[in-house]
Amino acid sequence: MNTISILGSGWLGKPLAKELSRQYHIKLSTTTKEKLQSLKEKNITPYLVDIQNIQNNIKNFLDSNILIVNITSKDIPSFEELIENIKASSIKKLIFISSTSVYKNCNCTVKEDDKEFYSHSPLLDIEKLFLDSPSFKTTILRFAGLFGKERNPAEFFKNGRKIKQPESPVNMIHQDDCINIIKEILHKDILGEIFNCCASSHPAKKEFYSLFAKLSNLPVPNFEKDEKKEFKIIDNSKLLKELNYSFIHDDLLRFH
Repeated sequence: MNTISILGSGWLGKPLAKELSRQYHIKLSTTTKEKLQSLKEKNITPYLVDIQNIQNNIKNFLDSNILIVNITSKDIPSFEELIENIKASSIKKLIFISSTSVYKNCNCTVKEDDKEFYSHSPLLDIEKLFLDSPSFKTTILRFAGLFGKERNPAEFFKNGRKIKQPESPVNMIHQDDCINIIKEILHKDILGEIFNCCASSHPAKKEFYSLFAKLSNLPVPNFEKDEKKEFKIIDNSKLLKELNYSFIHDDLLRFH
């Protein structure tokens, strides 16, 4: 059984570990000592790992075939130190979970190689650190807005907070598709690529958030009376073509 190390056990990392543990032995990291025992399950071994304070146990954590990096940190020096440790490990394949926030609002559709629409996000620098390393091959997954279990869009805007630019389109991806895409990348052994990961439909914010409020029996959120639009539409055509991927939740207005 191959071993996969997953750096990060949050909203995506923990359910991903459970799903992958059916086929692989999983090493799963947390930065909280109190969570170690609760993460331990069949084929899942928890580790205490903080890239801002790397300890000797990083060697055991990185003693795997594949590493999935799924943390929110944007601390570039810490990633540089992590990569030095990866170079000294058995890791030869890596998946880095990035974000479509690397693109600025251009009021247009953006593809992976549209560098003129890149923002000043430190994620781009971190992506480059991984992609430039000759010691292992990295695939970058740029996830759009995340929703699903424990991330209900109807609860994103609470306490009277208004949604700006209600007619601007959304870019979203469900947790089920996040996990499924990672499984496909592993299954098809795709290396050295960058993929936009986003549902194909892009309804207006007003439509999307009103639907989820209705489905959740919650009040419809407040929308600013703002006709201005500043947006981007994430193009997922490369993902659909190269993975032959079919989204589980592709039409965001047909969600039940």
